[in-house]
Amino acid sequence: MPIHNHSNDQLMTMLHNIMNHNNRAEADVKKIQLYSVWELRNQAFCSGKNIKTITADGVLSAFRYKVGDGGIANAAKRQLILDHILEAPIPPTVDMEYTMKWGEPKSTERKNQLIRTLKGLISGVNKRNYSRDKFLRAKAHWEEDLTYLEEQSYCYH
Repeated sequence: MPIHNHSNDQLMTMLHNIMNHNNRAEADVKKIQLYSVWELRNQAFCSGKNIKTITADGVLSAFRYKVGDGGIANAAKRQLILDHILEAPIPPTVDMEYTMKWGEPKSTERKNQLIRTLKGLISGVNKRNYSRDKFLRAKAHWEEDLTYLEEQSYCYH
């Protein structure tokens, strides 16, 4: 089946397979093809066309970023997902306004939105004064990933 016929959820599975592919050159070609499909869908969605959204309640969950118990314990794997969030066109997610607020790939706006999101998640745990281990582990992962993002010096536009 041609790549443009796949659902956004299927494309996300493909992206995760690409992340784990051992042939980087081949993986990069596939990633470019996948990103081009999302770019077209994102443009259509953000211009008001009726495009099916990915099954997720936000960008982090759309990209299958998970922390804490049952999440991704390996920091390098979580941070690889964050790198893809920074560089990929956002697939149609939630609604047009939500998708648009994430800005363009590799933009300062995108990085700032990702940082604000992680800070908001950390703040939510702090405000509720959760002390259960599962919340503390999730918070520790978010803090570790926030530090990673803040230390990155990608070329943003």
